[in-house]
Amino acid sequence: MANFTEKTTALTLGSLFERGDASPRDVTEFFLARAEALDPDRRIYARLTEARARAEADAATDRARRGLRRHPLDGVPLSWKDLFDSAGTVTAAGSLSLKNRVPTHDAETLARATRAGAVCLGKTTMTEFAFSGLGINPKCGTPANAFDEGIERVPGGSSSGAAISLARGLATGAIGTDTGGSVRIPAAWNGLVGLKTTAGRVPLTGTLPLSPTFDTIGPLARDVADAAALFSLLNGSKPIDIEGGQLKGVTFLLPGGVAWSELGEGVATALDQAIRKLLHAGARIVEHKLPELDEIDALAWGGGASRLVAEAYARWADTLHANKDDIYPPVFDRVMAGADIKAGDLLNTDARRHEITQRYLAATAGIDAVLMPTVAITPPPISKLEAGGPEYFKANRMALRNTTIGNQLGLCAISLPAGYDEHGIPVGLMLQSHPHTEERLLRIARAVEKALHEG
Repeated sequence: MANFTEKTTALTLGSLFERGDASPRDVTEFFLARAEALDPDRRIYARLTEARARAEADAATDRARRGLRRHPLDGVPLSWKDLFDSAGTVTAAGSLSLKNRVPTHDAETLARATRAGAVCLGKTTMTEFAFSGLGINPKCGTPANAFDEGIERVPGGSSSGAAISLARGLATGAIGTDTGGSVRIPAAWNGLVGLKTTAGRVPLTGTLPLSPTFDTIGPLARDVADAAALFSLLNGSKPIDIEGGQLKGVTFLLPGGVAWSELGEGVATALDQAIRKLLHAGARIVEHKLPELDEIDALAWGGGASRLVAEAYARWADTLHANKDDIYPPVFDRVMAGADIKAGDLLNTDARRHEITQRYLAATAGIDAVLMPTVAITPPPISKLEAGGPEYFKANRMALRNTTIGNQLGLCAISLPAGYDEHGIPVGLMLQSHPHTEERLLRIARAVEKALHEG
């Protein structure tokens, strides 16, 4: 037991297994016991999969003993958001309306991870149907932010339980989804690394949808190396070599505009210090406006025809109508807004989004990454927002504002811990890159991570 703690990274655990200095069986029992003891009311784990976890850990222990490990994360215990189908276990997308939904097959990503040897600890709580950036779910449980023991603050959503399972030391890595920021927001607010993948890089088969156009799958991790390893696990690719990169010769763009507006004072201070560290490490930082960011923000939130809302309505309206009393009203209202969207307006919005995207890609050609605050604000107290209403929607809009840009433009992005605000809450720095450049983005992010820690 002395060889690891609840904060040991996933890759470090894998190395311990490789050397025979720890066993997947012991590590899995350690995390299951922590989950039982520290999450008795199931605000973090909607349900544990103890029998599955133990069987997978036993098999991983046997492989390690015989020198047959399948992946650097073989035997490592992970948590999975409650919208990844898991055979024989309720998968309910955080909603009481789906409490009896038991799939017969694993989601493709879970099946891939299982074949590579990862251990599934259980299914984590989330915003209903993944439709909020705050993480509030009064119906099934809202886990509190891990960094304020005095005030229960929102965890960030919709992958709320995923982030808290990792931040509280109840898992070694967590798998979530990101349609408008649902991996990056809770990662930023809980001191984690969160990777938003390009749509299509990780298969969505067997994952309950919110908006198939924008839905993506990505990991939450303790550091960039773990995020890269988890990405390879989900992507079915060989592990990525991200070491050895430097910031000298790397060009970042500071775009100003909407993405850097209305920042909380502590957020602005932390990010200013982070950028100074990048400059000190040799990065080249260019400042000029990217009007496309403001335009895509206005398009996404301007009250017109939202494809995300239209697709959510098409998939879930009947379920919500039939179970209205079981649905958190702010989620119900956001989904039902899709009833008023007209096909012609939706097609016009699609065309406009495509045109803005092409201009953005041209304007950022030759730039290694665009730097933005992951979230502009500090997570508010749960008690101030749980009732819904204008304050809830204002906070939700601010939580999602910057991250949604990457989904709307079809990009990949990563959030890194970049310091703390005046409340001691982590602040995230987001690196946003062109589509299908995850491998290069992770390598740059590793160099940024080192600079932020050493500066």
